[in-house]
Amino acid sequence: MLNPGLRDNYIYRIIIAHYISSALFLLVIPILLIFSTEAFLGHYFHPKVLAITHLTTLGWITLIIIGSLYQLIPVITNKKIYSPILAFIVYVLILLGTVLLSISFWIFDVGFLIEIATCFLFLGITLFLVNILLTAKDSKEKSIEIDFIQASMLWFWLTAFIGSLLAFNFRFMFLPKEHLYYLKIHAHIGLIGWFLCLIIGVASKLIPMFLLSGKLNTKILTYSFYLINLGLLGFIIDALFFNGMNRVIVYFIIIFLALLLFLSYIANAFKTRARKKLDINLKYTYISFFLIFIPIILWVILKIGLISNKGIEQQISTAIVYSLLFGFITFLILGQSLKNLAFIVWLKKYQEISGKGKLHYRKIYIRRKLPRCNCIYML
Repeated sequence: MLNPGLRDNYIYRIIIAHYISSALFLLVIPILLIFSTEAFLGHYFHPKVLAITHLTTLGWITLIIIGSLYQLIPVITNKKIYSPILAFIVYVLILLGTVLLSISFWIFDVGFLIEIATCFLFLGITLFLVNILLTAKDSKEKSIEIDFIQASMLWFWLTAFIGSLLAFNFRFMFLPKEHLYYLKIHAHIGLIGWFLCLIIGVASKLIPMFLLSGKLNTKILTYSFYLINLGLLGFIIDALFFNGMNRVIVYFIIIFLALLLFLSYIANAFKTRARKKLDINLKYTYISFFLIFIPIILWVILKIGLISNKGIEQQISTAIVYSLLFGFITFLILGQSLKNLAFIVWLKKYQEISGKGKLHYRKIYIRRKLPRCNCIYML
């Protein structure tokens, strides 16, 4: 069946724009890292660290995720994106907001510039949430993967809301506790609620499909869904109303169990796969599931008190976030998105003839000196 998300040439261009923009951000980030190495030796609340972190989470990761969702959501709901024009407005708002926010952190302008940047971002994220919820509103397709994706977007909105409060708190100082306290809550919701929930929802749909896996027990994902959301919700309520940062280990265990259930689901997908030989994209995905244990191990070391030096503790905190962003999340995105992008471009090119005949895949060798190339042709 033709992907309903790509029937409209306009939404196709928006998807490609997200991929290109995120790739450009990924190109800029290492350059900025080269010129800010000393910043990572101190406290994580450093202007350059904050700038690069938000450039990574919003520019590189979030933009490519949103672009991928515009292709994936129509597939799993069997409905076109509710409003492609709204999708374009969201793209512009998040792009501008990300650039302005990163600049404001880099020069540490915590006045008008950071406030207008967060307004752009919050409005863009709100419109994105509305667009996706309206797309899935009347869909008859129900699955745990959709539940994960919808929950992640609600967490995404809450992350943006708290981030907006923090931005205005620099000047107006209306939050009852110190700024760093709420920054930790903001970071936990973003990393676990937005990224981890979304990754589980998308990966549990795409990886078995790419591997041609046998029938899997989705009850495992259901348990994972409730554990991760209950754990994160409990953490937020405890942190906001009962000063529960000291009990974070309890919620970590709950969320870790949810993660283990998801990993067991993926392990079963690999065991039952019909495609035995893994291509480079699936190898990236495979490696990513091992890399997730690096930030977990660092977090455990930090929490059990093996490190007594405050400076080293702060560096480990920074290392936890960046090992998660550039290890687990980036490797997983590369593994999934490179395959999705090739599929999107192929489908757009051949959608007019899709379903009208048989598509055949043939390996062509033109002389022995030329490299192997692949061709798809139609009878």
